[in-house]
Amino acid sequence: MLRFYFALWASKFVDFVFKIRGNDKDDWPGLLAGKLCPDFLKLVNKPKITIAITGTNGKTTTSALVNNLLNEQGYTTSFNDWGANIHAGFALNLMRGVNIFNRPKVDASVLEADELTLPDTMGRVAPDYILVTNISKDSLRRNGHPEHIFDQVNKTFEILGSKTTAILNANDPISSQLALTTGTPRVFYGMCDVGAKPWENIGKEIVVCPHCGGKIKYNYRFYRHMGDFYCEDCDFKTPYSEYFAEKVDLQNRIITVLESANQDALITDKQNQIAHDYPLISATIFNAFNVLSAVALFRTMGFTQEVISDFMSRQQITKIRETTVEFNGIKYHTYGAKSQNVSAASTVFEYMAEEPTIKNVVLCMDEVQDKHHPTETLTWLYETDYEVLNSPNIKKIVCAGHMFLNHKLRMLLAGIPEEKIVCIEDESKVPLYVDTEGIESVYVLFEIDYVTKALNWRDAIVERAKEVAAGKEESK
Repeated sequence: MLRFYFALWASKFVDFVFKIRGNDKDDWPGLLAGKLCPDFLKLVNKPKITIAITGTNGKTTTSALVNNLLNEQGYTTSFNDWGANIHAGFALNLMRGVNIFNRPKVDASVLEADELTLPDTMGRVAPDYILVTNISKDSLRRNGHPEHIFDQVNKTFEILGSKTTAILNANDPISSQLALTTGTPRVFYGMCDVGAKPWENIGKEIVVCPHCGGKIKYNYRFYRHMGDFYCEDCDFKTPYSEYFAEKVDLQNRIITVLESANQDALITDKQNQIAHDYPLISATIFNAFNVLSAVALFRTMGFTQEVISDFMSRQQITKIRETTVEFNGIKYHTYGAKSQNVSAASTVFEYMAEEPTIKNVVLCMDEVQDKHHPTETLTWLYETDYEVLNSPNIKKIVCAGHMFLNHKLRMLLAGIPEEKIVCIEDESKVPLYVDTEGIESVYVLFEIDYVTKALNWRDAIVERAKEVAAGKEESK
């Protein structure tokens, strides 16, 4: 234990110095704690409640919702709110949650957790709850394949067993199979049909039944492999959901969640069903899933429907993911769309195609590290559904940066007319090609490493629109 306390005190001192310097969102003190004591995550005392949120997509938004509700209800929390979601970030988070005597000084810790490193990290932390948003194809450089990620997450439940409760997505045929034989309590959330898609995705993360090898079919599908699934050759199907969204009104941003303590009651006993409306934080189906998953967690933890509903009515998408400004009747958005992550990019593209405003789209989706690599990973471009951008309400697509020709080729192969495409290498010229009339919105879609860059692009586009408007006023 002497080694642990030395690591605790040293990391707290360094964290104190970093805070004085304004570097409070640097996880180096947590890295130091792990270097000095490899068992730091296991030995540091945990608060009364520890919650881990993991999954390919949606964990940042969901984690923020979880932390915000706890704070509103008077819980003190430690939270890696800037996305430090591996070993060093957890060590920093939990170190800040104890005093110098290793006694908890917060009520809860909320851990946004990287799914690939989950067995090594959460296997030591042993959280009370692990919420899994989904398992989808991610960056080829990182995870290789969804089955590999599934194995890593499932290994965590094998380590923890009944020590933790799993909150799982019933509409994901991959992650819904987690913790089947580990003795882990499992709670499912699921969703009704919200309307048929007019297109099929290029890729699906799972196409054959993991039990018998038969073809997976769908009663309805949301996006990629998410939906109400079944196998004709065996009993593999969407599991029963304790928290089921029986109605999703994206236009009015309301989700109606039906609860029941057991499956038979949900099917046959209408009097024992409890339905409640919750506000949505955006008009997108993938964020409806984020809200639904948070509702399932909160209700499992014992929070009342009224408390959750009131809380959700005051929430919005984090500015890291989405912002909007308006000028001269046109709305200018920044919208996170991960490059290298075909699922995240495709769902945003689908949203863009369905969103009815007449628009220009600006792609800011090249990874920071790619620019300095002698070779780049391009396969994600051909597994991402660029075809859905060939939509009549998208009048122009502007793309700049070092991969501009790769994006152009992919768009041409997707059947997007060349006259709709503007691809230039010089990023400073982007505003010159964005329309200032005849459109209702502009979407700057950005890789998550490029939050500041996307905001700068958007602001430059707005400034040019103002200059054009001022010039027209002067010429009158």
